[in-house]
Amino acid sequence: MAESVFKYLGFNFDTARFGDAQYLSPQTESFLAKAPMTISTWQQNDIANNDTASSNYYKNPQANACSNISANAVLIYNFANTTNFDFTSNTTLKANSTNLAISVAAFKSHTDNVSGVYTMTSNTEIIPSLDSATSIGNYLLRILNTTDEISNTTPMLGSMTSLFVSTEMNANAASIYQDYLTLTSSVSLVNGNCYISSAEASAITQRLQTFNDFIEYRRTSDWNFFANANIIVLNTIKMDKFSNLGNTQNYLIQNLIGTDRLKNNLANTS
Repeated sequence: MAESVFKYLGFNFDTARFGDAQYLSPQTESFLAKAPMTISTWQQNDIANNDTASSNYYKNPQANACSNISANAVLIYNFANTTNFDFTSNTTLKANSTNLAISVAAFKSHTDNVSGVYTMTSNTEIIPSLDSATSIGNYLLRILNTTDEISNTTPMLGSMTSLFVSTEMNANAASIYQDYLTLTSSVSLVNGNCYISSAEASAITQRLQTFNDFIEYRRTSDWNFFANANIIVLNTIKMDKFSNLGNTQNYLIQNLIGTDRLKNNLANTS
């Protein structure tokens, strides 16, 4: 049974005191009857209970992998910070594990955003979210279908490619944990020193760096795609005003405000 949404408002006034102001016009009543909103029972209940957090409906497919990678990066950092072995390897290992932990946190935030778990905003950057990428993507599809004959979902999914790399995320999560086990198994129980070879230490640090580069590349590629999509949409809106010009607009362009470039382009428009 659907719960009352009106009850949530906490209304506590005698409507009779509104007098005739409480009555809708016949036109409004007719409109409400002919065009009701589509709200299912479960949606009505969530609205009535103010239980509409995005995490109720969306999940981040990369969340578990991000959590495991972050935890393992911290384990490797703590190991490098407390165990004696080659200074150069030790320093690089600490730096790379720290960088990876930072990049994974940014990647987790981004994938939370484009999966709809929450919407992050910024005053200085154009950040894709599930809603914004979907909205811009739909408009972009119409544009690219006309200009490039694109007829697939790339205009929308190009801002959220990071949701589609679970294979790499899970494989690297397992690999990084195995690297941690390799490090800890190389520690002497006698003196606490790590006797891992410099070649193996270098390989581990390189794997951390390579994976760090991978998730940063995917995240920034999504952001760049979305920023570029916004530019294309805005530029298309600018160009659209030159289609189907009215008489007054055309007069102004041809006689007062139009550049030769614009007038030539309009004259040659098929």
